[in-house]
Amino acid sequence: MVQNSDIVYSASQHIDRLMRRVVLLLCGAGVLSVLAIWHMEAVDGTLEPFNRVGYPAMVLVFSAGFLALWRFPAVLPWVRWAGFLTICAVLMIDLWGQTHESGPLLDNYNALTLWNWLPLCYAMAFFMLQSRHAFIAAATMLAFFAWCTIMRSTAGTPYAMQDRSLMINTLISHAVLVSCLSGLAWLKHVVSVQGEQATRLNRLAATDPLTGLANRRQTLELLEQLARESRVERSPVLMLCDLDHFKNINDGWGHAMGDQVLVAVANALRASTRDSDAVARWGGEEFLIVLPDTRDADPAELAERLRTRVAALQVADRHQCPVPVTLSIGIARLGAGEPGASWLKRSDDALYRAKSEGRNCCRMAEPPEE
Repeated sequence: MVQNSDIVYSASQHIDRLMRRVVLLLCGAGVLSVLAIWHMEAVDGTLEPFNRVGYPAMVLVFSAGFLALWRFPAVLPWVRWAGFLTICAVLMIDLWGQTHESGPLLDNYNALTLWNWLPLCYAMAFFMLQSRHAFIAAATMLAFFAWCTIMRSTAGTPYAMQDRSLMINTLISHAVLVSCLSGLAWLKHVVSVQGEQATRLNRLAATDPLTGLANRRQTLELLEQLARESRVERSPVLMLCDLDHFKNINDGWGHAMGDQVLVAVANALRASTRDSDAVARWGGEEFLIVLPDTRDADPAELAERLRTRVAALQVADRHQCPVPVTLSIGIARLGAGEPGASWLKRSDDALYRAKSEGRNCCRMAEPPEE
């Protein structure tokens, strides 16, 4: 169904809307996770001095990001960068501080803890950042942690044999993980580009390029849908509108002025109808308005308001000479079990009657024959 209120979201917009929901969930989960780890390490006595500052900083950043994103969706890029950089900074500074505290050495607990948290940094990089930036960040982190592992193995107290095998396997598995995430990021980019192209093609196929209104093909689908539903209790109404003496405008002022008049009339019709109504360019100087529900309104009054709005348009040429614009309207209410073609024909007959009776007027179609 084509409606003025329909919002055609592109693939990137869909991704952004989904991303906002997921980032909100991650921020909330991040606060709870950091609080749980903070409490566990404080009870076990494994809480490092730096983490006494790092954990509160992470809780503060995640909480602020959650509240900001909840209230202002436009801050999504900033929240994504802040969350990613906060986790990476805490892990890197913690590792750097420990290597400088006791030389390039890490005990097994701290080494395995950092290695276990590293996949989260990879995932957040590819989730929070653009693909190219994510790959650079993940590769840099992997190289940094690999360097720390190598420094430990060449120090005075190298790894035990089983620890060394564990670290090598972990390093290889992390490299495979980064490669897989890179492939997924490339796939996401391809899908996004194809989605954007499909959205543009669908928009071009469904709209009139001059006025931006729905085109004839899309509106015919809407008419058939309303006719199939046969919801007569909603009193659907069809209005077929025709600009009076439009050929004189093209001949007297040129086709550029004719296009300007068409755009002005399209904007007036769209501004004078409800969000639930559909306004389409039917062809040439004809417009079609579909009112799916007129239970609380008189279609004749609605048509008269549209006619008056168009007649009041102030369209002038380059010499500020006014260009007269008027509209003839044929109105038809959908009958019980009436097919879309019959409904459209009755509105066309009513329009013909309005034009034959002097133009610049509205005429109601006769009820359909039983």
